[in-house]
Amino acid sequence: MQIIETTNLDTLARLNRYVHEPHVAQQPDFFKPYDFATVRAFFAKMVGKDQHQFLIAELDGEAIGYVWIEYLRRPESAFNFANTKVRVHHLCIVDDKQQQGFGRQLLLEVERRALAQGIHKIDLDYWMSNDGVDVFYERLGFEKMRQVVAKSLH
Repeated sequence: MQIIETTNLDTLARLNRYVHEPHVAQQPDFFKPYDFATVRAFFAKMVGKDQHQFLIAELDGEAIGYVWIEYLRRPESAFNFANTKVRVHHLCIVDDKQQQGFGRQLLLEVERRALAQGIHKIDLDYWMSNDGVDVFYERLGFEKMRQVVAKSLH
């Protein structure tokens, strides 16, 4: 497998289906149905921004997944020290290539890129309904830092 930075909107939009459709199935009142054109238009606004990077995992010349990262630099405030981190917005591997180490390799590449820029923190979030993902991230050294709770009002 090789990992390359990409600006290919069609590839990103096509691969996004593999991360978005499970979210729709798990949270249909929150997530809109997947739509290639809408997703492509969204990525068109994000690709090329200095703080955003999109990395594609390729296997035998075929794109099998991607990670979307953002470099965040926060100034000091009355409440927090200044901090810099990499935020993982999406991590996606096509269904038939999951559980084979490709997601792990993408995240290790994110770590390499962060360290190359002197950044020592990566963060991400995930839906609690995403079965097994907590174990995946824990095995890679991610620690739970905070918890978000919600209450639906009817």
